[in-house]
Amino acid sequence: MRLKYLPASLIALLFCTTPSASVYPSETAMRQAIHNGARMLRAEGIEIEVRNAQESKVNLPLMSAGLNLTSGVCMVFFNTLPEEGLRKFFDPISEEEMPVLLEAIVVHETTHCVEQREAYVRKDFGKVLPADVDSNNMTIQGYLSVVKSGAVENWGEALADIASVLHLRRTVPDRWLYYANHIAAMRRDSAKKWPEHDTSPWLEKLIADDTKDIGDQNLFELAFQLRERYRPN
Repeated sequence: MRLKYLPASLIALLFCTTPSASVYPSETAMRQAIHNGARMLRAEGIEIEVRNAQESKVNLPLMSAGLNLTSGVCMVFFNTLPEEGLRKFFDPISEEEMPVLLEAIVVHETTHCVEQREAYVRKDFGKVLPADVDSNNMTIQGYLSVVKSGAVENWGEALADIASVLHLRRTVPDRWLYYANHIAAMRRDSAKKWPEHDTSPWLEKLIADDTKDIGDQNLFELAFQLRERYRPN
């Protein structure tokens, strides 16, 4: 039976650059990162299903995720086929740093599943839409139309990137700035080609925030709050 999941924006479009083949993420590395990231989703009551994009005939670079609205499972696809647009992004990343970066990418992708649950399952449109968008009397069909129009693509990518950086703050507090600045730089550098994926205005504010300790706060809930707080003027 064909899966009814909503496609998430591809994080690879965000990182439109390139690594030497020797450090390009392997299937083992991707599966391990997804396994680690799944713990956060399970704490949210969301299970994941991992699929090889090439075997599933899904055309995407690196990684993508979307919520299956029938089962409530977060479908995560990975692609180990080297993508020219990703090599420069991975180039400065050492083998020791790769697991940290990949896990942050997994958090980015799975955050899309969390946001889709808030919208399509819980119907909390006020939470997933910008404050200046009227969410009163909003329906799933109405929200889906907004999504398909591309009007909130940048908004969704911002949430995912914020969650990713918050995860880095929590897991690698001594080096989170290194990874966060790398992500922000790649967003900035690809802005001309993919403006809808430029979340650097949010990330720059997040990086500059002196509140380094996020404590035991729910990472996804905090990301929702900070997306609005750091929204560019």
